[in-house]
Amino acid sequence: MKSARFPFFPLVFCLLIFSPGGHIWAQNKPSKNPLTSDFKSELIPIIDRPLTPLEKRRIREKIEQLDQQAEEAFTAGNDDLAFSLWYEAINLSRYLGMEFELKMIALLGEKAWAKSRNQDLKFLAERLTIIERDNNTDDLGFLNLLKNAYNSIHDLDKLIYLNGKTLEIAKRENDLSLEKLSLENLGNLYLAKFDYYRAEPVYEKLLQIARQEGDYLAEGIYLRKLAEISQALVNPENSVKYKEELFKKAMENPSRHQSPSYLPMLKIAIGDDYKQLNQPQLASESYQEAFNIAWEKQLYSIAAEALRKLGQLYHQYRQPDVALEIYQELVKVEQLSYNLYGLMNAYDYMATIYLQKQQLNKAREYWQKALEVARNLRYQEDYFLEKINSLNPR
Repeated sequence: MKSARFPFFPLVFCLLIFSPGGHIWAQNKPSKNPLTSDFKSELIPIIDRPLTPLEKRRIREKIEQLDQQAEEAFTAGNDDLAFSLWYEAINLSRYLGMEFELKMIALLGEKAWAKSRNQDLKFLAERLTIIERDNNTDDLGFLNLLKNAYNSIHDLDKLIYLNGKTLEIAKRENDLSLEKLSLENLGNLYLAKFDYYRAEPVYEKLLQIARQEGDYLAEGIYLRKLAEISQALVNPENSVKYKEELFKKAMENPSRHQSPSYLPMLKIAIGDDYKQLNQPQLASESYQEAFNIAWEKQLYSIAAEALRKLGQLYHQYRQPDVALEIYQELVKVEQLSYNLYGLMNAYDYMATIYLQKQQLNKAREYWQKALEVARNLRYQEDYFLEKINSLNPR
């Protein structure tokens, strides 16, 4: 008698997981969107009619049960099962109203984003598109719920579009508070996309509103944003304009929360912009002012940075003797702040200038000083030895 032969089924069809509620979920992720496919439940009436309070209560209880089971699966590391349960809960939530469903989508979106579940993010986005299509996007309450849901899946383009809709409503209803909020959201979204060209006019409008309202704190925030945007767009003319305004406002309205380093660092940044604009006189004045402020506040590292940039500026514009005087002052500041790296580099700058002036003994003297510091640091010794040896007669 021949032994019975059983048909062979591919293993993938046999790997099934049974949830505590009796649900079957293949380990492979679904290819069809569970939120747009046909959904059936014994809790939903066969005919289309309003649900009774009892039916709604049973749906809520089922959603709570599914959510608890999903959380348990999620905690146990069974993400696929957890998401299948949450999808069933979202499909049921649809019968409790659009607001209920959108809030559940937002919660699941955060989980999908945190786990980098791109297919699930796509499923959620597809369902949101349907909800958006079927509802009135001129309703602010709906828009806010929809934005919250899209925010959970980090759909920046949709968020920009929806905040644009909110901005239109704010302008139409002369709601300045909502207009400001919409503009701030748009500005942040454009910056998140590194779209500086679109971000710039948004913050210019916010700056205009802040000035009209006499909001000095907001004015400073928007000026900083515009300065950063101008810098990103390599637009030093606008950048220096906004930074000069920032400096003026900070001097007129000093804030107790303002960092002591804020003003000198801002002046250094202004000097950098003027240097880029090929305005050495204004750059020099900015660096000197930065040094004076930093020195007065005993911020020696910032004072040294201002002197370093000032020396480089004069060196670049072929005034080596002035540059050497500045570097001599830099040496004193670096010694005062015990910055050996800065001291070593200052000696290197000076040696380089003396070499260009054909004063080889002076160049050797300062490279020798740099070598002594380098040996102390155990850093770049070979570099300075090579520089010194290059000056020796062959």
